[in-house]
Amino acid sequence: MGKTGPKTEAGLQAVSESAKTLDHSSWTENPAAVQAIEVAKRLRQTKHGMYASVPIICKAEACPYAESCELQQMGIAPYSEKCPMEIAAIEDLFRRYCSDMNINPEDPTQQVDAIMVKEVVDIDISMLRCDKKMAISADFIIDQVVSVTDDGEPISRQELHPLTEYKEKLRTQKYKTLNLLNSTRKDKEGSVLNINTDPSERAAEMMQIIESSKAHDEEEKKAREAYFKKIGKSDQQVIEVDPIEDMEE
Repeated sequence: MGKTGPKTEAGLQAVSESAKTLDHSSWTENPAAVQAIEVAKRLRQTKHGMYASVPIICKAEACPYAESCELQQMGIAPYSEKCPMEIAAIEDLFRRYCSDMNINPEDPTQQVDAIMVKEVVDIDISMLRCDKKMAISADFIIDQVVSVTDDGEPISRQELHPLTEYKEKLRTQKYKTLNLLNSTRKDKEGSVLNINTDPSERAAEMMQIIESSKAHDEEEKKAREAYFKKIGKSDQQVIEVDPIEDMEE
């Protein structure tokens, strides 16, 4: 089987120099695929690159959310493009969460936090889709067929719309992720000791500790003298001597 991909000199030169210096052999040896990998990596490194696969593709009037889509009602829904409504929601939610939690998504030391924010935004987008579907059906109660009679007549009962249960599961997962994000940030803050003390303040604190120690020693000395005066003895210094060992006869 022949080698796939561009075989001409021009095709080989299409691979970027940066791609040539990287080892993609574990993935592919196809120059076109290597170039595509480089493009994909650049896309992921953009500010919202990690959200690239989240928005649905616009189907215009064929979209399952068309009846509740403002852009479709205005006649400006971009067919076959990523949904502008979801893109706008993703950017807005991501900015709000990062601002509220003081997260810099471009800081390499905060990438775990940024990824967890992405998880929360993913859930928010799923909840948004639930809201749009519920806006179309406009009823939380549905007639669910549970059985049929001997004559083939369906037997149904009223139940909550499945979307309400699905949204509740999403909400629970969102709260768990937020709690995990909050605890992770607290652990990170607790593992770092920040000392921002001015040298003069530190020296003053040390002098205060020394003076306090001297005052404590002085009070202890006065208390000892008062005790010996009360019992009628002088405060004589104890002389330590070695014990006398028994001499062998």
